[in-house]
Amino acid sequence: MVMHHSIKDSRARAVEELKVVLQHVSAIRLKDIQVQSPGAGHKVDFLAEIDVLGHSHTLACKVKVCDRPCTVRSALDELRSYTTQRAENTTPVLIAPILSEEAQALCREMNACFLDLQGNARLIVDEVFIGKRSHPIYRRPPVSSSVPDSESIAGAA
Repeated sequence: MVMHHSIKDSRARAVEELKVVLQHVSAIRLKDIQVQSPGAGHKVDFLAEIDVLGHSHTLACKVKVCDRPCTVRSALDELRSYTTQRAENTTPVLIAPILSEEAQALCREMNACFLDLQGNARLIVDEVFIGKRSHPIYRRPPVSSSVPDSESIAGAA
């Protein structure tokens, strides 16, 4: 039950983040977002109907809470299957809380757009390209047991 709630929250945040990204581009107008029912066998989580320079377009969005390569590849395969069955004006978009450089590269390799909730985005729709890159989250390297930390050095003086 908690997992379902987490996925539901991720979907809601994904919809809101997509709206924010699209609002920054004057050539794109969001017309409608259709959220699919969870567990109904849908290959996408929601569809965003947009107008790009006067032409209708659909963003087929899949939300994932994990960015492991096998999960990303599986989601991208589902998106590709879905978009090839629709009109040519449908773009696959993978959305996740965070997408590693490896996951982003996989999206580019498979001709899919992406958006994460950390501020990274790559959307290509008709003649419009949206690229956003956030600063990577700084992570301290693990402290080696053979190298004393600064408190040990300060305490020894």
